Amino acid sequence: MNKLPALEDIKVFVTVARLMSFSRAAEQLLVSPAYVSKRIKLLEENLGHPLFLRAARSINLTHEGRIVLKSGEILLQELNDMHNELKACREEIRGELRVSCSTGFGSAYLNPFILSLRAHYPLLGIDLTLTDRSIDIISENIDLDICIGGTIPEHFIAKRIAKNTRILCAAPSYLKKYRCPNHPQELEKQHFCITIKERNQAPSQWKLQHQTESMTVTPNSKLMVNNGDVAKQWCIGGEGILLRSLWSVLPELQNEQLIRVLPQWSQPADVYAVYSRTVRNNANLRVFIENLEQYLSKHLPSQFQDE
Repeated sequence: MNKLPALEDIKVFVTVARLMSFSRAAEQLLVSPAYVSKRIKLLEENLGHPLFLRAARSINLTHEGRIVLKSGEILLQELNDMHNELKACREEIRGELRVSCSTGFGSAYLNPFILSLRAHYPLLGIDLTLTDRSIDIISENIDLDICIGGTIPEHFIAKRIAKNTRILCAAPSYLKKYRCPNHPQELEKQHFCITIKERNQAPSQWKLQHQTESMTVTPNSKLMVNNGDVAKQWCIGGEGILLRSLWSVLPELQNEQLIRVLPQWSQPADVYAVYSRTVRNNANLRVFIENLEQYLSKHLPSQFQDE
């Protein structure tokens, strides 16, 4: 035997062996008798043994055929059991899961992810809240909050599901007028900054890192907003330097609407799945988080891995 027999050949053989008829097996399998004969011939050639004793009007199993029938029936039954278990696992994912996230990340990533997840788990309902204010998952009855960076309360469970970095950037028009800063401290007085009052970000302070060195600066902000997309538009308009996640500004960096400044400095802001201990064993939650982690590993910009 050169290779394992094809599953289709085993299926055809078992059907013929049970019915002791090529023609009746063809009817049951909704195929032609010629197809049945071909699959049996291929199986016998593959195994190196005749499986049927053929007479003019009847067939019988050979000794080897009885061995293959016994093992084939067990194999098909185990495959059927596996299929039923997987189906039951899929069907247990039902009901509603309440999820919250920031507007920008939720629109860019959670929205298409949820559509792809629903294709596999149609009985799972999602109640998605996109907001740029801080969320109290207990009082607001949220099962899962997707957080980008920031400090997470110790009484919650936080699972990192993706790597993320915030960078400093500005429009070419701003840099032409004010030049590029040489050190983060210049952001406090010598430059204008745009700050974001978004979720767990602290607009009054920017904590930056360069390798093992860290620094906290108080940005000189004349413009502040609670929406990251608006802040980005202000930045593109030349109003100041912005600290924003790479995934948000990558298209503008690529088309040179924005330029990265102080490229050696950045702010870690990984993506976390945050939930309370009361729902840690929730099957819906587990499926959502595991699939989201896989989705982000494929769809977040590859530049994240280089930060």
